[in-house]
Amino acid sequence: MSSPLGLQQRIPLNNQIGLIGLLLCAFSSPLIMPLNIIAISEKFIEATNGQVGLIATFETLFISISSIILSRFVNKINRKKIFFIASLFVMSGNFLTIFAPELNFVIISRMIAGLGSGAIVATVVATIARGSNGQMTFALLNSGVGVMGIMLPFLLPIIIASNGMEGAYSLHFLISLFTFFFLYLITLDDSKNDEINSMESYKGASGWIAMFGTALIFLAHAGIFSFSAKIGESLGISVTQIGYIFMSGGVLTIFGPLIAGFIGQRFGSLLPCLLLVSVLLVTGVIIPNITSPIIFYMAVPICGMIPMILTPFYLGAMAKLDPTGGLAAAHPAFSTMGGAAGPVVMGYVSDWQGFTGIGWVVLIVILLGAPLISIALLEADKK
Repeated sequence: MSSPLGLQQRIPLNNQIGLIGLLLCAFSSPLIMPLNIIAISEKFIEATNGQVGLIATFETLFISISSIILSRFVNKINRKKIFFIASLFVMSGNFLTIFAPELNFVIISRMIAGLGSGAIVATVVATIARGSNGQMTFALLNSGVGVMGIMLPFLLPIIIASNGMEGAYSLHFLISLFTFFFLYLITLDDSKNDEINSMESYKGASGWIAMFGTALIFLAHAGIFSFSAKIGESLGISVTQIGYIFMSGGVLTIFGPLIAGFIGQRFGSLLPCLLLVSVLLVTGVIIPNITSPIIFYMAVPICGMIPMILTPFYLGAMAKLDPTGGLAAAHPAFSTMGGAAGPVVMGYVSDWQGFTGIGWVVLIVILLGAPLISIALLEADKK
């Protein structure tokens, strides 16, 4: 019998474009959460940081719930039907948010959108992980995030300044409509993967231990990044200028994952991941303690791009551990689980101890998470 890795089929160009475009259009809101938080804060000026962070937490929590469920069944269901139904959820959630009269309605709307986003990201990641060119496809996906990281920070501050939260989520709704175009490009032939489909799901321990480490890393990142815009505002930086700062991070994100895909195919995952986590640790401690706008301009783009460069290394390793794609499909669940906790934890920490308290939480959480992900990365590099 062929080895599991030898059974993987190459992902054709049309599927690469379709899968990447579909995920990006469904994920426009979570990708630019800091500016969404500002838009919501300006709409509901009486809300505390903790309350606004709770909205981001519910959205990412439901992304996590949806993706963890789909990760267990993704090899047994019609993926194009999942993409279609999930796209409808994303569009409905974005549309309802536009007309939300109060915070609880915003929470419900974002939960609906989160269910759709989670189903799409888990199914897309599982599909890519089954391909022999999966690691480079993950790199292309995260470079696409960089393109969105330029477009959204340019458009959203202008729209928020003129039309507030309603305008911001109108843009997200418009982008989500394009999911149908990219869905049309996707052609999935599961008959070519019958032997992979018949394989048992991943049973090892190291991959699942690493997933919990991932949740901690993303808790730290989501927490600091979600409030980076508000930290910038406290320094006297305008929303428009903050948008430009995020744009510069988007430029870095375009090229970083491509380099990661090239390096990961040749030099493994462990050392590059540990280096990137170390950079996240340093910037995550610096940002809450910034007193100079110049340092803010430098630290925030670097902090923002780290997960996008880290992910191709990490998912490439998970695909080696589990060629069926099930383990990689669980990654969005755990990363968004941490992402769900981040905004509300850091929101209440900042209400209690100010922004400087966030830095201490970032330090502790990353030091706990880094050893956990290292176990699986080391095992994958040996394969």
